[in-house]
Amino acid sequence: MKRAVFILLFLVLSCSLRLLSLNLPASNCYDSNYVELSNSTYKNEEYTVIMLNKAGQRIKAKYFAAPDIGKTVYKRYLDWSTRIKNIVLVSSGTYMDECDNAETAKPVGLTIDNGVPVTETLITKKMDALVIIYSGGGLGGGIMVTNLLDGDLTLKGNGVNEKRKFNLRKSADDLDDFMEWAQEQEATVFQTHLLVYNNVLKVSAVNSSTAKRERRFLALGKDADGQLFNIILNCPSSASLHDASKKALEFLNKFKEINVSFMINLDTGCQNVIELRNSNCSVNKAVTGTHTINSAVNLLAFYFQ
Repeated sequence: MKRAVFILLFLVLSCSLRLLSLNLPASNCYDSNYVELSNSTYKNEEYTVIMLNKAGQRIKAKYFAAPDIGKTVYKRYLDWSTRIKNIVLVSSGTYMDECDNAETAKPVGLTIDNGVPVTETLITKKMDALVIIYSGGGLGGGIMVTNLLDGDLTLKGNGVNEKRKFNLRKSADDLDDFMEWAQEQEATVFQTHLLVYNNVLKVSAVNSSTAKRERRFLALGKDADGQLFNIILNCPSSASLHDASKKALEFLNKFKEINVSFMINLDTGCQNVIELRNSNCSVNKAVTGTHTINSAVNLLAFYFQ
């Protein structure tokens, strides 16, 4: 009996200390000052905007690219979220190659999960955004996006003290070295469409998807006060990728006064999944996708630390 009471007290104390270290009340998943949800109308277009404040790097990202040792992506996410607990948002990530068979589907393009290649080391020319999510160190949980057309991905590590540029499309040696770097750093990598880069629209009206559907974008940008945000933008109106991207950039620039460093596409076709938590950990029912989270083939999660 005494042993059971001791274990219970130990668990309560451990939980309390963890919450104190996060400066959060016992009932909260995150500090609401770091997350802002708004609905706006601009030029007859409606937008749901989720602003994640990057001050102090308190909000971090984690990507689940593929199943692992018999565990589905959803099961991996559940196991991880039970340990992390402070979930802010989770969304479907990049495209998958089989819409009708989630059990065998794989992400499209170069994909690495915690340093382990998920797809062949082949970079598709159809998508210009290479997204890197760091796993540890000072950049742990940070998101970096590079334009593959520029061929100037700059990284540090893998036994190299100086920063080095990688041209992943044109140099096989650079690609091999990058794969080694990702393995060493346990980085997670995926490809998707690059819509905006350095505040310039990059998606073409000619070569991009003309299918009209609701869209979801992930952006990084600074507001007029210099605050840096990750921004999840839901565009419910049916539009082509180019048209929706062009309107979204204008909305962010002119209505939200955000200078956009990058904006990439998140899948709303085969696996339109999004779930936003309120600060008290409950699910915000005002933000929904058309698919359930357990059907996702890959998931991008944001959490508070």
